[in-house]
Amino acid sequence: MHRIALVRWLVLVCSLFCFNTIQASPLKVALALSEEREVYLAFESALRNSLDSRQEIQILPSGTAAQAELIVAIGAKAADSFSGSSIPVLNVMVSRAGLEKFRRDSHSESSGIYMDQPMERRFSLLRAALPQTKSVGVLISNTSPQLASAKQLSSASGFRLQIQTVSTPDQLASSLSALLADSDVFLVLPDAEIYRSDTIRNILLETYRQQVPMIGLSQNYVRAGALCAVYSTPMQIADQAARIVSQFARTRKLPDYQYPQEFEVAVNTQVARSLGLTILSAEQLRNEIGERP
Repeated sequence: MHRIALVRWLVLVCSLFCFNTIQASPLKVALALSEEREVYLAFESALRNSLDSRQEIQILPSGTAAQAELIVAIGAKAADSFSGSSIPVLNVMVSRAGLEKFRRDSHSESSGIYMDQPMERRFSLLRAALPQTKSVGVLISNTSPQLASAKQLSSASGFRLQIQTVSTPDQLASSLSALLADSDVFLVLPDAEIYRSDTIRNILLETYRQQVPMIGLSQNYVRAGALCAVYSTPMQIADQAARIVSQFARTRKLPDYQYPQEFEVAVNTQVARSLGLTILSAEQLRNEIGERP
């Protein structure tokens, strides 16, 4: 009997040892870039730096996604290429509209961090930067997934939301001009049908001509002539992605799609002076937004 008990004990110990060994095996992660754009490379570098020090993570060499247990798809092209993947996918550096399309088309387990900021955060910036605002103008194409949120937050903030719909490209100039004539602030909503490389310059020039400040979508908008914007850096998104990867290494479950948690504010002080506006500094606005619900 003692011998049988000893054998059972040894079997149990071996089983537990093998189980723990399997559990301790590092999670194999593949990083897939859409292309070698500066912003994607900055994200990849920051993510590697964050994950390399974590013993539960192993970053696979480029081109070995088929051997991975989790794929981090960086950019829209990478997200599209893994939409049919049998391996779980974490999508980053893609707009909410792009990731919503991915979710509709994909049958794989997936999650993602939107590049867009939550509308609540953008309205917090608007209230902090331009507290005298009464009317907010927005341009939309035929469909705009964030319009409902903009309407709700405008009402809650006491703003009058002015909406102009641009159904065809030739309507853009006249619709924008009419909108700005009745708006204190021009708020850019994510809309690839309206805001393109061949239209953004003229939109900025018209807002400047009519002396209506623009709240943009990114730091690039502010550099180009928008008054201010709230945005997240590739490093901030990479830190958030690293936490998701580490969580997946422990649980083998991905969280729901989410907005960036950390953010920065950019202000174009030259534009503010040209428009005769007094505005808080980027740091002051960042701190004030952080304190708002």
